[in-house]
Amino acid sequence: MTGIALILTAAALCAAPSTTDYAEAAHREDWLRHPVLGDPSFDAFTRLPGNPVLRGTPPFEWPVNGFLLEDPVSGDWFLYVGRYLKGYALSAEQPTHCLVMRSPDRGKSWETVGPAFSDAPHVFAGETHPMTHAPDVSVVFADGKYHMVYDWVTGNSDWSNIFTPTADTNSGVGYAWADSPAGPFHPTPVPVATTRAQTPLLGKYRRMYASTLLRRAQDWLVLTLTDSGPHFGWALTAFTAKAPEGPWSAATLVLHPERPAWHPPLLEFFPAFAHDGWAYAPATSVARSRNYQALFRAPLEKAHDPAAWELFQAGSVWHAEPVESEAKGIWGQTFSGFVGKDGIFTVMFPSRDVEGNGTIHLASRPWDTPFRERGFVLSGHEGPSLTLLKHGVSADAVEMEMTLRGTAVLVWNHTGVLDPNKPSSDATPHAHTLAGFSGFEAGPGGWRLVEVAPDGAETVAAAGNTSMQGAHALSLTWTAGKCAILLDGQPLWEGAFPAPDGNLGLLVRENTHLAVDRFGVRGEDKPGCVFWGWREGLLGAAEKSEDWTEVADATSRSGSHVVSTRAGLQAKWNIEGDGFALWAPAGPGFGEAAVLVDGKPAGTFNAHAEAYAPSAPRFALQGLVPGRHTVILKTGEAAVPLDVLEVRAG
Repeated sequence: MTGIALILTAAALCAAPSTTDYAEAAHREDWLRHPVLGDPSFDAFTRLPGNPVLRGTPPFEWPVNGFLLEDPVSGDWFLYVGRYLKGYALSAEQPTHCLVMRSPDRGKSWETVGPAFSDAPHVFAGETHPMTHAPDVSVVFADGKYHMVYDWVTGNSDWSNIFTPTADTNSGVGYAWADSPAGPFHPTPVPVATTRAQTPLLGKYRRMYASTLLRRAQDWLVLTLTDSGPHFGWALTAFTAKAPEGPWSAATLVLHPERPAWHPPLLEFFPAFAHDGWAYAPATSVARSRNYQALFRAPLEKAHDPAAWELFQAGSVWHAEPVESEAKGIWGQTFSGFVGKDGIFTVMFPSRDVEGNGTIHLASRPWDTPFRERGFVLSGHEGPSLTLLKHGVSADAVEMEMTLRGTAVLVWNHTGVLDPNKPSSDATPHAHTLAGFSGFEAGPGGWRLVEVAPDGAETVAAAGNTSMQGAHALSLTWTAGKCAILLDGQPLWEGAFPAPDGNLGLLVRENTHLAVDRFGVRGEDKPGCVFWGWREGLLGAAEKSEDWTEVADATSRSGSHVVSTRAGLQAKWNIEGDGFALWAPAGPGFGEAAVLVDGKPAGTFNAHAEAYAPSAPRFALQGLVPGRHTVILKTGEAAVPLDVLEVRAG
């Protein structure tokens, strides 16, 4: 009898659900990351002492861009900081400019050198007004000189004409040189590129600004950021020349959201850097809560070729610290840096403090150790952030070890539609993204156990006034339909409450910093299913909102659907899974659209019907190789509606 009992016990243990710790770096790719929704980052960056090295002061409250150079001649570090008026205002009397700073002791102390350019006015060939604003630069040492590219705007320009210059206003990219990294830099008569002369690429990308100069074996490469105005898409272009003074080639688009490759939306590129034969282009989200970064790369000698570029790292590149000088996350452009002979990747990064003023900081990590061994950070700044495991979970226990500043929610059984609140910059997660779940909310004023309906209505099952700030251990276990909650090993609550059986994740509210050291889930994985909204489709294709008509629709999963207004429009979703279905209403006024998967024709989406029918799957495709895919819908002459894209992961 004893032997039989032991065998039965061993069998029962073998059959018991296992526990997976999703805070281990090995599981970092199990988490959803998105430029609007947020980014649970496992990055290994640590801050250097003395941050911030610069704060904005009136009238230049926004030093929010910069470039970090290690001078190969002196060994000194140089910061080239773009100083802006608040709100990126353009004033000829107080022009935005580049401030040069020097550190003789590897970032321990900094001294102000002065402006990068002299006060002498510079008028480019073919212009009637001098360049007045020149804030963002990059510098490289080669052939005994310091070479710079920079963006510039004429003093008579403003935000009403900067995207479409008049006959006597302009902006663009210039080249300058100096004998010292401290300057002054001398602009050449002919710019690298100008906005007025640029034919809009893809019919939308025209304004040329933030640029990086890279030396190659036989030529020079400029990587330039360009935007699309009301389309809210940003692209990276390439220019080449045999000499840094030019002449420069025409612009070539190398990275942009409309391409068939997987490309997170709302990303701005600047500045780039080169290391070990590669050109790297970090990119930052310009959503409201700016905590998502991506890293693209291409072989340096092929970086002018769009086919050479790849998305090297989608998220988990950067995290904010819970200090007042980083209150807004990375803000402005992304980090700039170099890999030293010691293998340390040192970067400058911009942010804004609690007062809204720009700040400049330094951080570093070993180049070959991009991730910490365990633990991640999820932060909300000027908006909330949400992350989910990419697969479903049927669990009877969730255990967390965390350090919290602000308000965070452990969410499970999430069914909300994943969507930005608008397909534009400063987007936040839509209200229906932050609804449809069960959750445990922890904050400075106490805790709540809640159920949130798809319309956002809350039912509070239990609550308490125990503050949940700082370091805590949280445990939720389910047995026979009852949930038991422990806080730091002590009972907090027990009662009936639904167990996780679907999408599981974390939500942090505005102005929240959550560091997770353990996220143990005891249970079994199950196929995942999420719904991406139509706003995400428009954002992913950099579509102008005015080209689509929103229609209130209580029967749709999104609460509304959109209808195309002309042929040639696109919607694009970057998905992770092995199948999908496009949902939309159908009716006599609707027609067909082409569907492409990873850039290849996959079939026809058909929304035509003799009588109106509510939203339902109108095109489905299963059996994809599990992983990243793009789904693009291209409209024809007939109008087509869009609701959601359902994505399944096996």
